[in-house]
Amino acid sequence: MGPAREALRAATEELHGRLDHAALLLPLTRPDITLEQYRAALAALWGFHAPVERALGGPQAGEAPRIALLRADLADLGLMADALPVVTDLPPLDGAPARLAARYVLDGSAHGGRAMLPGITRALGCDRDRGARFLASAGLDMAGAWRGLLVRLEEELADPEALREACATAVALFAALERWVRR
Repeated sequence: MGPAREALRAATEELHGRLDHAALLLPLTRPDITLEQYRAALAALWGFHAPVERALGGPQAGEAPRIALLRADLADLGLMADALPVVTDLPPLDGAPARLAARYVLDGSAHGGRAMLPGITRALGCDRDRGARFLASAGLDMAGAWRGLLVRLEEELADPEALREACATAVALFAALERWVRR
């Protein structure tokens, strides 16, 4: 693990651990998750991921790919994504280090989602084709994107000031997500 990734991981470790045990998100890892708990968790994830992706600018043609998957999952579950509340207290994501930190937070979550997918499929019947596209990152090469991001982190955060800014932004994003899921 490179020094930039290690620094980001160390900076966010405590908050990440607390989020893993947040009441709203914890059911995602439980074999007895209910459909209502799953809906609430996906709605909360939308409320965080959608505004962060918007702040990052996403693809020129429209919505970021994982956000489009999440929108489809919410529709499968009877929820209209655009009617859901979203986080409004995000840190600024205008500098390159902050944007890299945001990608680290968002793309890192894809790995956790994939680990949760088998349990969600067993408990609720949702899968990569219906209701759990977002967790599966269906049709996306998240492993390749992650490898590319790790290279960029090491190259672009070699400067200590850039690394400090990235770590502060990652911590601020995790803190915003924690406040959001505990509201």
